[in-house]
Amino acid sequence: PCRSPIWRYHGPEGSAAKIKRGLRSLLRRLKRHRLQEGVVALGEHGTAVLAAAVRPCCRPPGTWGAGVPSAQSPHSRFSRPQDLVPSERRKRQAPALVEPLELSITLSPYAGVASPLFLRSLRGGEAAGYWLGRQPRPGGSSIPLLTTWKGQLCARLNVTSEAALGWYLARARRLRQALGATYVAFEGVEGNSFLEQDVPAPAELAGDGYTEVLAAALATLGNGTVISAGTRSSHLPLFVQMSPLRSDWSHAGLKGLIPSVLHYSLLGYNFFIPDAVGGSAAGAAAGDPELFVRWLQIVTFLPVMAFGSPPWLCCDAWVLNLTRQCIQRHRDFVVPLLLKYSEEWQSLGYPIFRPAWWLSPTDPAAFTVEDEFLIGDEVLVAPITEKGQRWRDIYLPGEGHLWLDTNTARVFDGGTTLRNYSASLAEVPVFVK
Repeated sequence: PCRSPIWRYHGPEGSAAKIKRGLRSLLRRLKRHRLQEGVVALGEHGTAVLAAAVRPCCRPPGTWGAGVPSAQSPHSRFSRPQDLVPSERRKRQAPALVEPLELSITLSPYAGVASPLFLRSLRGGEAAGYWLGRQPRPGGSSIPLLTTWKGQLCARLNVTSEAALGWYLARARRLRQALGATYVAFEGVEGNSFLEQDVPAPAELAGDGYTEVLAAALATLGNGTVISAGTRSSHLPLFVQMSPLRSDWSHAGLKGLIPSVLHYSLLGYNFFIPDAVGGSAAGAAAGDPELFVRWLQIVTFLPVMAFGSPPWLCCDAWVLNLTRQCIQRHRDFVVPLLLKYSEEWQSLGYPIFRPAWWLSPTDPAAFTVEDEFLIGDEVLVAPITEKGQRWRDIYLPGEGHLWLDTNTARVFDGGTTLRNYSASLAEVPVFVK
């Protein structure tokens, strides 16, 4: 999804028919506003509702639906950054629900205790080992380790079982094909169910072992896979969904976005999907057009642009026009940079998104900058993250370097700070070395 924006579906989900009508309505609005490109993302509940309407073999397990691939080739790598863009022949095998856009569905490794799937597994047989369980006493049988997921009592996939992984993988693939989806996002990858209940865990699942094993398995689904967490898996062809941020100007909201970007990238996770423009968690500034714009200006320079509330719901016509311009700038200017520096990441291990101190490692001032970031060594992005502000101080790293302001064509020396630098609501300061 690097090249195109993601549009998250938040319409009616009461039935498959309502979802299809909601998707058609979203597509009409996107077309009306000349934004008809990218990926439409269905949440886990919407995916499960649609799955229930297809033939039974394609229904995902559990109350909400889940899908997890097998552990074959767990250390598979991608050889080129371009591999992150799905090939044409692999895109869709069934008529898509969102033509001409692409579809992303959401699954998880959980099954509700009231689901027929889980109840069948209680009767024994191979399926009895499909869920994480407490260690049985001698001569006894394993007892499923129950946990909660989205308010429901659930069992969790046993990722130590090759049979369970292969079984989930087969269903995830069939569901992807039946719904014509290009991408599959997996929620609930993180967390240690044993630790949460103070139960001894198998050695391979101690600590964050569950996340590591599951990520390796999910990578076998292909490079259109998104996971909600990763550990020791940055080499795998997976997109990582960043944590939700609040819809406000705080460090739990907009101010926390750039520190999170640098954190992910320095750990090796360069192909992440940031939270939706404006934030997806409840916040005091939800629906604030200024917050939307400033968030949009940052996300333009990240791997993927994701939208929860579409711009026509909160903003004026000029913000819609700005959104179109930002999508174009992302595709034409940012994506080529990502491909260029991902080659460097693979060969040298350097992060794609870098803090100011990367170019000024001996300047103490560089280590205090938390609201700027570099793309490679050649582009500096210094957005506004304060409400109502139309200027900011900008630290230009790299003594001896020259930086060109892309808005004004003015040139400045590196290793200096520009005081009270102007940035209107329609502008984001971007410098090229």
